[in-house]
Parts: sequence; C-alpha cells; structure tokens
Amino acid sequence: MNNLLLYYIERGKAEEQKKDPVIKPIVTISREFGCPSKLIAQMLTDAINKKPGEGSHQKWKFINKEVLESAAKELQLNPADVKYLLAAGEKGLLEDFLVSFSPSYVSNLKVKHTLIKVVTTIAQGGHLVLVGRGGAAILQGKPGALHVRLQAPLNWRMEAIISARNVNAEEARKIIETTDKKRAALYELILGKKLDPYMFDAEFNCATLSVKQIVHGILAMMEAREML
Repeated sequence: MNNLLLYYIERGKAEEQKKDPVIKPIVTISREFGCPSKLIAQMLTDAINKKPGEGSHQKWKFINKEVLESAAKELQLNPADVKYLLAAGEKGLLEDFLVSFSPSYVSNLKVKHTLIKVVTTIAQGGHLVLVGRGGAAILQGKPGALHVRLQAPLNWRMEAIISARNVNAEEARKIIETTDKKRAALYELILGKKLDPYMFDAEFNCATLSVKQIVHGILAMMEAREML
C-alpha cells in the first residue's frame, strides 16, 4: 500500500509539473457511517478495469487510509494521532493535540493544509476512487471529479453495525452518531462552513439499493460524463 501511495504522489507531481491540460477522472465516495463504502469502491474499481477496452488504458485504483498515512508522515505524527485531530474538527483541535500527543506545536491549519496537499497531489494523476478523507470537499469544483454520497436511514445502519461489530442497538447508535459527527467536523474544518449536501453529484440510498445497483449507477454517470 505504501508503494502504491508513493507511486500516485510521484505521478501527481510529474503531472503537475507538465501542466497537462487533459482532465484526469476521479470518483470520491463519501458516506454516512454504516454504509458499505469500501465494498462499493472496490467493486466499482474492479468493474471499471473489467470494461471492454479498459485493459489498454490506465488501471483504476481505490485509495482510503493511504491518504491519512501520507499526511501523518509529512507531519511526523502517528496516523492515529492525525485521525484524531481531523475528527476533532476546528474547536479544541490544537488544545487536544498539545495535551494528548506531543509538546511540539502542530496547528489545526497545518493539519488541514497537509491533508489538502496530500489529496490534491494524489488526485493529479486521476483514475482513482477515493473513499472519505474529505475528498469531496477538497476536490469540489474540480473538472473530471464525480462526487458520490452513500446514505441510509439510522435503523438500517444500526442493523449493519450490530451485525458487523456484534454490539447491541444502543452501542450501535452511539457509534454511528459519534462517527457521523466527527466526519461532519472534518468537512467543516476543510470548508470553513457547514457541510453542504448539494456539493455531491449523486446520493444513493443503501437501504433501498443493492451494492451492485449502486455500482451500476455510478458507472452509468461516469459513462455519461465520458470519464471512461
């Protein structure tokens, strides 16, 4: 995974230096906690690479935790520490960092700018499915980017968490509410404002659509936009 991330960063830098005017396609997948984002990203990536004629072109990959690991490396922090900082949002971010992790000064602004730098650099080469990490907020308005949001009613997501983590209903609810709050804080940190639901190109209800149907829907939009 580390070699893959390094490859995309170096390729992104090369693309930026060449100032290539060709738009490089990328799909970002944001989600409410409990929706199967990684499974959808993997199936979408596989479906793209299996399409007739795609074998002769650039292979698509999906990126998730590698973004966080690269940001942590640049900040010289443990990835778990950076994850906490980003989840904490703007309020209390620096104070929590100073108390919990290190005597070194790392501002919330630096954390934010590092994440933005990592995501935009990786995105330069295109042909990526990026899961979470504020990708939609960072890459909003970028040509060639398709932003997808996965959502589902709370009860449906609770059932998914109960099944996946073997917890009771109350624990599942707390996990979902806490995680959704942290993810909203990350978007607010990046955007400097509340999460705008209209920043996404499409939203899919995981409670009424199967994973296969969602993947087919994303593929159809990609084809309509001539991203393939």
